[in-house]
Amino acid sequence: MEIRADEFISYRLKRVINATGIILHTNLGRARLSEDAIKQVVLTARNYSNLEYNIEQGQRGSRHDIIESILKEITGAEGAMVVNNNVAAVYLILRTLAKGKEVIVSRGELVEIGGSFRVSSIMEESDAKLVEVGTTNKTYLSDYEHAINEGTSLLMKVHTSNFKTIGFTKSVKTKELSDLSSKYNNVFVYEDLGSGALYDFHKDEIGDEPTVDKVLKRE
Repeated sequence: MEIRADEFISYRLKRVINATGIILHTNLGRARLSEDAIKQVVLTARNYSNLEYNIEQGQRGSRHDIIESILKEITGAEGAMVVNNNVAAVYLILRTLAKGKEVIVSRGELVEIGGSFRVSSIMEESDAKLVEVGTTNKTYLSDYEHAINEGTSLLMKVHTSNFKTIGFTKSVKTKELSDLSSKYNNVFVYEDLGSGALYDFHKDEIGDEPTVDKVLKRE
């Protein structure tokens, strides 16, 4: 009984050694915090903080304000919000902008990632209507254009971060979709970046993840 009690009250998160060869491991906490960040977390956690208090205005604030201002500065976005994970972000966007409406997606981008997250499943849960266009290896801008109708809400582009289709392939760039959507009223482009890199790792020859600021600039 005493052993079980000790197990119950012991810390569940424990330090482990990452010998997988994967630096940002999904199951092992992903990115580690820097020493400066750790010191600031400890300092703030030991005291009261301005989590939901605007010091400048001397009144209640929002816990989103601080991180939103930082993300807007880094990415150039007009607005920003932090949620628990990518699935939550996809669900909220589809539920808000496409409930009961059609979302056009390339067949080659109907991905499944870890945790059995499938674009099609989240689409169904959000009450949006999936419209598949193109084929597994080739999708053209004309495929999207031919599928647009009065019930269309979003042209969705999904970054295939955990696999690549090579060889006889064709995909549509974000700028092309943006230019297409501008021809219609109330048809928007939504791009799921997956990881959503804030630093261009390609410059260091590490992967080829698109950065948030470049996508927003439609580069």
